[in-house]
Amino acid sequence: MASPVVEQAVTSANPTTEATAHTVTLVTATSGQLLLVIGAKGSTAATVTDTDGVGFTELQDENNAVGTYIAYKQMTGSEPASCTLTTSASTRFPTISYRISGAENPATQAPQIGTTATASSVNPDPPSSAAISVSKDYLFIAMCGSAGEQADDGTYCTAFPTNYTHSQSQKTCGTVGTSLGGMIAAAARQLTTGSAENPGTFTVSENQVWRAQTITVHPSSAPPPVSLIFDTGISQALLVR
Repeated sequence: MASPVVEQAVTSANPTTEATAHTVTLVTATSGQLLLVIGAKGSTAATVTDTDGVGFTELQDENNAVGTYIAYKQMTGSEPASCTLTTSASTRFPTISYRISGAENPATQAPQIGTTATASSVNPDPPSSAAISVSKDYLFIAMCGSAGEQADDGTYCTAFPTNYTHSQSQKTCGTVGTSLGGMIAAAARQLTTGSAENPGTFTVSENQVWRAQTITVHPSSAPPPVSLIFDTGISQALLVR
């Protein structure tokens, strides 16, 4: 067993004005791998609909300002390069899409989330992950979204949680001064643990209301290929026989 791996992470965002139709850039369609999409809404509360019928299962769709959206799908390899997600009201909606290998089939064990954390500061603090009772090689993704306004220039998030060094990503869909929100940052960590993970804080450029989450991706329980079960010496002995 090994921790799931983020093979690809791509960002997308709607234009600087609020909208209801949001084009989400997806990852390369790869059969058997996990597709995970996360988003942070703008200053207007809304819920999300998978208009194109990609087949997402929602983990979270908060109907509030700066509300988080988290959805997943086990890929078949026929997924489109992008899709439209529709919000029930005009709002901002930056997203990050992940392609993850080595994850458990969600039909067996879906990704999990903690209890959304929220406050106002420059240090969004993701919550503890969902409870963990079995030691495994997990992948954790910490994410946050903020109100306020920030141009899409890579300066929204100035520091990610300690040890969250994989796939550090951020996206904003604003211009300074309009206060429509729509900012997201996230990063991943592989960790072998038998207890809940509590990420450290982000540091962001504006003192605003934020919401944050921690996503747990379980490792695959599928057995390794037969060729990997035996070490070289045993395999050679079997071949001699």
